[in-house]
Amino acid sequence: MQKTAENVHESLCPYCLRRVPARRITEGSDVYLHRTCPLHGDIEKVLIWKNDRIPLDVWTEPRAGTCCSSSCNCGETPASARSAAPDAREMRINCPYDCGICPKHRQSTCSAIIEVTARCNLRCPVCFADVPEKCAPDPDIDQIECILKNIRRSAGDCPVQLSGGEPTLRNDLCEIIRIARATGFTHIQVNTNGLRVAEDFAYAKALREAGVTDFFLQFDGVSDDVYRKIRGRELFSMKEAAVRTASELRIAVILVPTLVKGVNDGQIGAILEFAKRWMPAVKGVHFQPMTYLGRYPGLPRNEDRILIPDILAAIEAQTGGELAMENFIPSACEDPRCSFSALAVLDGDRHLVPVTHIDRASARGNDAAEKSIAYVRRHWKYSDPGKPETGARPEAAKNSEDPDMERIRNYSLCISGMAFQDVWNLEIDRLRRCCVHVAAPENKLIPFCAYYLTGAQGQRRKC
Repeated sequence: MQKTAENVHESLCPYCLRRVPARRITEGSDVYLHRTCPLHGDIEKVLIWKNDRIPLDVWTEPRAGTCCSSSCNCGETPASARSAAPDAREMRINCPYDCGICPKHRQSTCSAIIEVTARCNLRCPVCFADVPEKCAPDPDIDQIECILKNIRRSAGDCPVQLSGGEPTLRNDLCEIIRIARATGFTHIQVNTNGLRVAEDFAYAKALREAGVTDFFLQFDGVSDDVYRKIRGRELFSMKEAAVRTASELRIAVILVPTLVKGVNDGQIGAILEFAKRWMPAVKGVHFQPMTYLGRYPGLPRNEDRILIPDILAAIEAQTGGELAMENFIPSACEDPRCSFSALAVLDGDRHLVPVTHIDRASARGNDAAEKSIAYVRRHWKYSDPGKPETGARPEAAKNSEDPDMERIRNYSLCISGMAFQDVWNLEIDRLRRCCVHVAAPENKLIPFCAYYLTGAQGQRRKC
């Protein structure tokens, strides 16, 4: 039986990128997005959710202590979002064409990405940035410092991710990290494929001394066949070497698998086992199902999509029930359909014990973006077992005497995921709740999915 949702949404035509009305259609446990373009007619329906155990309306229902759910029609921009963009522009056209961000955006920045280079030492078949072989020169130090100051003024002390291309190709990356620290940022990530980290210990050590907090490490699996298909060459030994280097230098590592159907979705459990072996250096696994942005092999089919329920079911099955689907919760920051997370502690038998409820109960603050930032700062950094947390408040030091909280701090693993939108499944109201922003020129903070938006013919709509 087919049921069409009454509420009308807005999306884009994947062929001409014009705004078009969209409806969600429910067929059994599957939910599809359907659109009609005045130029291209009916667009093939796109699968956006499927699961009997966690229906979409249950997953997205409001939860205590969170901001609006995706079904909220209040249209209210949070005070934090309004204050986070003092230079926000009135829209001349509409979302997502002149984003920067605009006053209609409903969430502040919880993570800011800076592309410090377009160069890369890989040519991956799957790449949201789609780095060209001949690319623009790197922004100079003064330009990057200006971007950092603009982010600091607009978004405060949010986590900053230095990305690319491959940022470790810059020999002055240490200087960029020092400038970020001097600008007032306390959590600095380097988004890397790990090749230089694996091969150049002195360079990695210099990054640590400059103040890097963690490596956001591209890590697609535990066998070379996976890397041949997704990255174009055998890389597993290099990935393990990068993790070993980080562990020796006490730099936190977040493993970031890009999940591709039929390639590495059967290695989700093995990736988590790898993470357990390298704790406490590995602090998280952040799954990202392949999104049709930038460079990708062929146009999407519904049967090729990996959705959040697919990942949660695979985690449960491939860990033998060590982690269950019900242990995971949607984000309170961006739209619930965008992400999920759970916190688990490694016990004495090397099993992961979910403690999400304990961690969330101890979280402070009322603003969803503030909670997300606090979560990253708390769990995506290296912690030495037995050592007190640097700069801890007196009450925090007292709480650290609790053995459960001490174990959470030192031996916790954050298992999370982010399902980015592409032009086939994009919904404007969901985009307006994005809190992962790319820092672009002219003091713009642009939602990730809008910045990398790619049409069916490969056309890019840069904001």
